Amino acid sequence: MEFENESEFESYLRGLIETRICPNNPDLVLFENKKAVDILICRNGENPALFFLEVKYHKQSHGRLAFGSSSGGGFQPEIISKAPDYFEANLMWLISGEGYSDNGVIFTSSSVIRNYLSGGSVGEKFNNIQKKIFREINGYNEDELVNRIESWLVNS
Repeated sequence: MEFENESEFESYLRGLIETRICPNNPDLVLFENKKAVDILICRNGENPALFFLEVKYHKQSHGRLAFGSSSGGGFQPEIISKAPDYFEANLMWLISGEGYSDNGVIFTSSSVIRNYLSGGSVGEKFNNIQKKIFREINGYNEDELVNRIESWLVNS
């Protein structure tokens, strides 16, 4: 699956969640608005929880797979550097990229992302995820991805 940009990739992912996961799980609420994270999902019912999805799409023309602002700030760098327990359990990353569509979509945790930081740590500016993540982490096709996300949302 190739996309024009990260927004198109995010729209595709939101569509999967809205049409293939939420109808089977009435306690899940997908929020349309975003501020701190790309996708926010609330689970109601006996075991309420909030789930966060960060979406990253690599364009060959950009040369890098960036996160946070150009000055090194933002929510994503803080989550990666401070590793708060709540976000370690309730935040996952969805990563794909132009030229990597055969690999599927990577669905992974912040702890795995830390292994792929350019320079080995979060810096003061221009934080990047190394592109070798596409070679070393297996992605999922659409059906597998839906199953993984749904299992995480329902069973966490």
